[in-house]
Parts: sequence; C-alpha cells; structure tokens
Amino acid sequence: MSDHSSTKQPVLDMRGRFYSAGAFLFVMLSALVLGGLTSPAQQYLPEFMNSFANSCSGWVLLVSLVIWFSRLRPLPASAAGAAAFVLMVEGYRIVSQWRGFYYGEPFQDRFTVIGVAVGPIIGLSIALLRYGTRAWRTLAVIPVSTVLLGEGIYGLTVISETTSPIFWWLMIAAAATFSLLVFWRQRPAPKIAVPAVLLIMLGAGTFWWAYSNLDQLLASGS
Repeated sequence: MSDHSSTKQPVLDMRGRFYSAGAFLFVMLSALVLGGLTSPAQQYLPEFMNSFANSCSGWVLLVSLVIWFSRLRPLPASAAGAAAFVLMVEGYRIVSQWRGFYYGEPFQDRFTVIGVAVGPIIGLSIALLRYGTRAWRTLAVIPVSTVLLGEGIYGLTVISETTSPIFWWLMIAAAATFSLLVFWRQRPAPKIAVPAVLLIMLGAGTFWWAYSNLDQLLASGS
C-alpha cells in the first residue's frame, strides 16, 4: 500500500507558501492605498476625527486590521508589520505630492524609521491574537493598547489646543475596550492579567514621554 501522506505534505506546504505570499502582497497593497487615502482624509474627515488620518493611533489601527484580515502567521506578520508602516508613509507621500504638497524624499521620513522599529511588534502581536496561547493572546493586547492610550493622553495634554479632544478620548476608550474584550474572551489568570495592565500603563507613559521629546530623541540618534 502506498503512503499518500508523503505526497500530500509537499502540496500542503506549497499551498501554505502561496497563501503567505498572497497575504503578504495583500498587506503591502492595502498599506500603500490606505496611506495614500490618509492624505485627503485630513481635509475631508469631520473635524473631531481629523486627527485619525495623521496620528499614530489611526495608522496602528489600520495596520492592525490589515494584518488581522491577512491571517498571516506570527513570523511573516512581523515582517509585514514593518513593510506596512513603510508603505503607508510612502502612499501618503505619493498622494500628497500628487495634491501639490511636497513631503520629502522616498524612504527618508522619520516615521519610516519609527515604522520599521514598531511595525514588527504590532504585526507579531496581531498574529498572536489569532494563533497564540491564552497567555500570549492576553499579552498581545499590550502594543496596540499602549499606543492608543499613550497617544490619547499625549493628545489631551500636549496638542489639545490644536486638535479635537473627542478623538483622543475615543482612542483612550478604544484602548480600554480592546483590552477588556480580549481579557473577557481569554479569562487570563491574575498572574497574566495584572502584569499586562501594568505594562500597558507603563508603555503609555513611555509613549507620552517619547512622543513629547521625539525631535530631540531622533536628533540624538542621528
């Protein structure tokens, strides 16, 4: 009797590779398009949502949704996260220049550097929400919730005079809702849940400090 399992495995592996390549392409194209759309969105979104188009929170939410719908596994999702942020910046740059607003040279924006650093963490965390163990799914809320909460606080305390506070309160509410939903579904033990909450709070404070001093930090690193 022949062993059909030995012939099926390479076929399944090949299908998996094709799916991963297609999913990665989906992420890259989606990021490029969404980044481009954020340029006119700054002008046409309602005033209380205007900050969504050019905020870290808005872009993190967009990348997170794209990674989630791609169903990429953790390792390729990590790479896709970095690529997505870079291509969102490029999409924004290209469309802005089409609209008559110069935004700098390709792949040289400071947010490109930030995206390369932060993107893999966001991509990995979103993939772990789908494929991780209960503990990892609980901990996976930390990166996204940190950004939403941290920038929400930054918006309310640093740039409240030039932006709508409604958007920043919405981001804080989104951070709390996202975390609570995952905790409710995963029912983590206190030894996992408590450190996760503390890390979100610590991360949000670090984000607020780093974003408040971003120019100095980038200048010192150059």
